[in-house]
Amino acid sequence: MSETLATWLSYRPGDLLMFAPETYLRLFERLNHELWPGHVLLGVLVLAMLWLGRRPEPVAHRAAGVLLAIAWAAVAWGFFGLYAEINLAAPWLAGVFVAEALALGVIAILGPGLAIDRRGRRAHIGLALTLWGLLGHPLLLIALGRSLAALELFGLAPTPTAISTIGLLLMSRLRHPAPLLALPVLWCLIAALTWWALLTT
Repeated sequence: MSETLATWLSYRPGDLLMFAPETYLRLFERLNHELWPGHVLLGVLVLAMLWLGRRPEPVAHRAAGVLLAIAWAAVAWGFFGLYAEINLAAPWLAGVFVAEALALGVIAILGPGLAIDRRGRRAHIGLALTLWGLLGHPLLLIALGRSLAALELFGLAPTPTAISTIGLLLMSRLRHPAPLLALPVLWCLIAALTWWALLTT
């Protein structure tokens, strides 16, 4: 084995990151600090999205879809604007959220929007994922010792937004949600790899 190859194999995933776990956590602290007290409005908008998605009127479904698209756009602008300070790949990752926001916006305006149906196995899985993204993910972080100031919330942080979106799309009446699911699933994989790398530093 050559010396160069041996050197490369000696690297751990965490050695390839440009920031420490503490630096990454401070991003969420800054996000929450800048939004406060807008968390109340954020909660109202999330409840409005869920309520509109359950209404029978098509215009309500369109409005729910628009709110979901706005959540993705907000993460692209807010979180990744800060993330770009410590990660050169952040603008490209933000593009994932911009692309999903545009796709959701097209479905909301030109398509059926976000019509939520809680019947069936797919919808039950979707409901579980939606609740996990909205409540379970932040509560797990608290249980693991994360401070309230550094919580990751839907519409603010990328991971709970992606998880809840997967759930909402599974609960939706869209016949073929797979194209819209691709980018949220991709982000979940990226987030898992990022934390794996952070934990090996």
